[in-house]
Amino acid sequence: MLNLPRKTLIRIKNLLQRQQREVEENIEKVEKDDPTKDIALAESSEPGTESWIAEGHAKAIAIANELKNAAGNIKLALSKIRQGKYGVCEKCGKNIEHQRLLIIPTTRYCMACSKIKHKQSLPSGDGKQSLPSNNGKQNSSANNLNHR
Repeated sequence: MLNLPRKTLIRIKNLLQRQQREVEENIEKVEKDDPTKDIALAESSEPGTESWIAEGHAKAIAIANELKNAAGNIKLALSKIRQGKYGVCEKCGKNIEHQRLLIIPTTRYCMACSKIKHKQSLPSGDGKQSLPSNNGKQNSSANNLNHR
């Protein structure tokens, strides 16, 4: 386990528990506010109601899924605290930086591994095409378009 001062670990644990309660409350609110749960709306015959309900339902599902993902990360972090494994990078096994844990208490990776993981999740290339060198000459806009 990471050599965190007990006081800091307790602070992180309390923060995670508070976040867990807030996320669970928000999941309940989102699921309750899903327009498909409203019988009056479902029985409405006004034009556009069905598409509004479908759009609202899609948004509610997306938000609920994000919240459930956050709840899972919080639960995992709390479990690691209980098991004495909190603060250890899942990729390299080194201790995660104290400041990183204070800022992102659900993080599972040290800064170095997080950067590698982030780079691997990006599409290959940066999405930009480099233009050929023009040896110091001005390119016209039309000429630039031809090289793309």
